[in-house]
Amino acid sequence: HAGHSAGIVLDRELDVSRGDWLLEPEAFEPVREITATVAWLDDEPLVAGRVYWALQGHRWVKAKVARIVDRVNITTLESEPADRLEANTIGDVVLALQQPLAVLPFAQSRALGSLVLVDTASHKTSAAVLVRPAR
Repeated sequence: HAGHSAGIVLDRELDVSRGDWLLEPEAFEPVREITATVAWLDDEPLVAGRVYWALQGHRWVKAKVARIVDRVNITTLESEPADRLEANTIGDVVLALQQPLAVLPFAQSRALGSLVLVDTASHKTSAAVLVRPAR
């Protein structure tokens, strides 16, 4: 029932924390690098090398912007090269995660395919993130 606590019993000793996912081992491997489309919301531009908190459900993981792939020109809807994303810009990036995270492309799983980037200093929401298939 929604809103109620649930308990589980495991057949072996495992370190399971709030925000962890319990998945079939054969489903897929958690990854430390993801390609994603971001809707940048922060007044501070997104630049490669910056570190943010990535929030997936209740799980917090540090994420470094490894590379900005491109941005969407909202007039033509074409992708164009970019070295930064300004406020209200949509673009593709590569994120390097400090810890492995169970993700799937957003088209496959809304829960496992979406994240939020949070500024580590101000704790403001900086971006909405949709995981893309790896290129």
